[in-house]
Amino acid sequence: MWRGLARATLERELALANALKTWLKDHLPQSFVGRVEYHLEPERLDSWGGPFNGQCFRQLIFLDLVRACRFEAIVETGTFRGSTTLFLGHNCNGVPVHSSEINPRFFQIARRRLRASPNLHLYNLDSRNFLSQLRMPRESRIFFYLDAHLSEDLPLADETEFVIRNFNTFTIMIDDFEVPGDSGYAYDDYGPGKRLSLRDFPFHKDSRISAYFPSRPASQESGIRRGCIVLVSRDLEDAVNSLNCLRALDSHS
Repeated sequence: MWRGLARATLERELALANALKTWLKDHLPQSFVGRVEYHLEPERLDSWGGPFNGQCFRQLIFLDLVRACRFEAIVETGTFRGSTTLFLGHNCNGVPVHSSEINPRFFQIARRRLRASPNLHLYNLDSRNFLSQLRMPRESRIFFYLDAHLSEDLPLADETEFVIRNFNTFTIMIDDFEVPGDSGYAYDDYGPGKRLSLRDFPFHKDSRISAYFPSRPASQESGIRRGCIVLVSRDLEDAVNSLNCLRALDSHS
């Protein structure tokens, strides 16, 4: 009997603690919540499985692109808790990494997590404002990782068009994008006109860029297995075509 009472008491206390935590998150400034959460819930820092959703083959794709394209800067939209940002910063040959996160709670978590890395620069900005404030030469070789997708706001079209119009030499990797012919890769679908796929974002028809997808099937990937697409400026085509980790989609019809 006493064991049952003790268990019931513990369950009530846990429920009250969780209710209090939820109330605090809803009523305190999100920037303050982020600073506290970083210290009290470190196990949630890699809630998506680690860099690139815990996908080892996606990590390999990035490493191969760094080697082949010799980027001079890395730009990320959608820092979240900084898992991928940290990986980018540690595997880019020391070039500057600029990353934006609009949510003040996640921004504070990432800010504390990444403060020991001098080449990482974080911004608490909407991704479109962030990109418009970049001060980089048009000729710079830049890797863009776009992951600022939200159901209520999908800046992807604005982000990609800004990059294509303002930079000559670039590679864009878009997270959560449908991989044609491989349903094992998950992707985001936010409703009519907002499905992250070639149906709603026909990058393969844009003559200014070339489109690529992972060459390895989802069944051979690790982690959460989210899809992606890689868009490349024409002057980097030869370098990317030499990589076995990507398959080209070269139809512009």
